[in-house]
Amino acid sequence: MNCTKCGSEVSDNDNFCGNCGISLSSTNSTEGDGSVNIAGSNTISNSHLHVGDVYQTESQEKRAYIDRTYVKPVTLAGSPVKTSWLITSGLVGFVGSWASIFSMFGSSWQFLFLVVLGLSIFLFMNGIILWRTRFSRLKWFNLESNKDGEVFLTKVAGSCPKCDGTLQLVDLKVSQHSSKTFVRCSRNGDHIWSFDPTVLD
Repeated sequence: MNCTKCGSEVSDNDNFCGNCGISLSSTNSTEGDGSVNIAGSNTISNSHLHVGDVYQTESQEKRAYIDRTYVKPVTLAGSPVKTSWLITSGLVGFVGSWASIFSMFGSSWQFLFLVVLGLSIFLFMNGIILWRTRFSRLKWFNLESNKDGEVFLTKVAGSCPKCDGTLQLVDLKVSQHSSKTFVRCSRNGDHIWSFDPTVLD
């Protein structure tokens, strides 16, 4: 074959032209499993890729399964609390707290209404999240709602399919201003899977 730049004759096995020094392989390719740097115009085929230790393969032995280990209905005076109640009470409490804070500005009661304001925001936000996704992740437990809108306190866990660790839900930063819930192994932090709350339905 001939060099594409200077026309000199070169071998098929040469990586560079012996006359002008230009690279003769503009595209590198590989097949099969293994480690390869994918950059420039390199290509890879017939290989299973694993990106950033987030396992999303369809292989049965690598799937992570989690289940509820704790379920407790949230009740008020013996009746189940519903997402609509959270949204309504949160909104009413928010409006009432703002009005009370301004009317009692400077008094000792102002702190109490600030606490009620914070609780109202918590109820309203979680009510909206449960209404949309039926799952809200909190620090020590989760809030879930069923199809009837009834609210439950839950915890979820499972066994790691890669080792003998326990799977737990963790919130990890995915950008400067946002985080996402993942399923992570307690024994090996590199064993991590994407989490979809709909799998708990």
